[in-house]
Amino acid sequence: MKNRNAKYDILYIVMFLFFAVLVVGTVCAYKGPGLADDFFGQETDYAKGWHTAKGDPVTLDKLNKTEGTKAGEAYSIFNTIPENISEGDALCFRSKNIFYQVYIDGELRYDPYVPEGPVYTKSYGTEWNYVNIPANDAGKEIEIRMTYVYQDARACIDHISIAQPGSAILNTFGDKMVAFITCVLLLFVGLLLMVADIPINIRANKNHELRYLGLFAVSIAIWCLSETNLIQFYLGDNRIMQIVSCGSLMLIPIPTILYLDTAFGFRHKFVVPMVCLMSSGLFAVCWGLHFAGIADIHETLSLSHFVLVFTASILLYTIVRNSVVVSSKKSRNIYRILRTIGLSGISVATVTDVIRYYRGNGTDSAMFVRIGLLVFIICFGISSLEKTINAVKLGVQSEFVAQLAYLDGLTRIGNRTSFQEHLVDLEKIKDEVPGIGIVMFDVNDLKYVNDHMGHHQGDAMLVQSADIIKASFENKDSMCFRIGGDEFAVLISGERVEEQYEEGVVRFHKKMEEYNALPDKKLRISIACGFAMYHEGNRGIKLMDVYQTADKRMYDNKKEIKEKQIPPEEYYRSRPA
Repeated sequence: MKNRNAKYDILYIVMFLFFAVLVVGTVCAYKGPGLADDFFGQETDYAKGWHTAKGDPVTLDKLNKTEGTKAGEAYSIFNTIPENISEGDALCFRSKNIFYQVYIDGELRYDPYVPEGPVYTKSYGTEWNYVNIPANDAGKEIEIRMTYVYQDARACIDHISIAQPGSAILNTFGDKMVAFITCVLLLFVGLLLMVADIPINIRANKNHELRYLGLFAVSIAIWCLSETNLIQFYLGDNRIMQIVSCGSLMLIPIPTILYLDTAFGFRHKFVVPMVCLMSSGLFAVCWGLHFAGIADIHETLSLSHFVLVFTASILLYTIVRNSVVVSSKKSRNIYRILRTIGLSGISVATVTDVIRYYRGNGTDSAMFVRIGLLVFIICFGISSLEKTINAVKLGVQSEFVAQLAYLDGLTRIGNRTSFQEHLVDLEKIKDEVPGIGIVMFDVNDLKYVNDHMGHHQGDAMLVQSADIIKASFENKDSMCFRIGGDEFAVLISGERVEEQYEEGVVRFHKKMEEYNALPDKKLRISIACGFAMYHEGNRGIKLMDVYQTADKRMYDNKKEIKEKQIPPEEYYRSRPA
């Protein structure tokens, strides 16, 4: 059907694009001072002018590359405090993997508290520092006396400025907020996917793509959150964030490989156990070395990077293999394309950030991973959700078909197949339950009603009979079945079988009497029944023998009813049409 509202769709798109361009253009053109500048004044960059005691210039973001220095040995860098500082200004900077103290004209002004404990790494981690500098210190020499911890890991001071601490903190949040919100969003998406996996797999075949995708998103979002360095403002314990950063990397490979196996499968069955055992083994070894004091969790980071790169290689292999399959089938399924884009994004981003880490480039170790992960979650979330929804639909349909196979279509109680299977199941455990009872029923006059009043009335008689039997006997210990044209059965098992039958048969006769006493009824409900029981006194016989006994008693009861009851031809002839 042609979309009659297409012109309004286009009109709305034009309106939306105009609004978006207007807002973005205004933001880009606005050159006024920010909120932090209005309240606290502008920051003054203070990265230049730092030098060693010999006067050699220092590159603050690569302190471990400073000539003549070694890990574990103290050395100092110096600068001159600007003349234009204001009251309340502070030396604001971020430090990474260094221990340090700040002196002004040889006087100790700042010595940060370093918490100790077996769980911590040798490093202080990443710390935001705000060292108060009184206005009368202008022109004096400032010294940062430091020791960097790891020879081959990045040690740095960055984001260094002279500013009001409030201004520096606001600007830090401004710079990092997009990355922080992205990580929180990914964490939320991951948790949402894991929660969505629960109801989806209650009815469908167990396909945990969403669970593994969610676990992957949560683990990598935790790592990315730690790398934004904003959590430190809330925790008050900077060292624990380095534990989070290093440890969370170890949690990424297993859900990744399990997701790939669930979504695509591997031709080589050893891939999944190999990666899972490698990752769990690495986890045990690294933490063992950490708590033994041999090498902390940061010093074994290269092992985590190796497993990550190895997993990324499997991702790339999966992309290539999947692309070949798509190409050979000449299929352009949108969900296959989305998967390929998502896998490519996260694979390239992971390798890129690992390379950047070892080259010491940049202050954000997870910049490309955040971008790649955002693309990954969007693409894979869409494709996995669609696939799982389809699986749920098929599962519900399959369950519905299965239910039809065991239900009587007319009376909506169990059919003969269901009765026979339950009888077989009870046969296997008959000596383990206190008792098993079988009640057989036969609806009288059905042939007469079908022949003289029509099959629709016969069907109505069967439905009403089934309702009476079910209301009288069915409970947690019993089930009702229609096992033939006019034959029904009830299976009772557990405690008080005989008492349950006696109570049920009283209700059964009462409900038939109540129905037959209705003045506007068109049919007479007359049902014969017979009961037999398997119990401790007759152990050794089969339930089929009990069934035949109950059936015989039912036919005996049927004869008694026919002898006492008005024949159907007289009964219905005497009633008004």
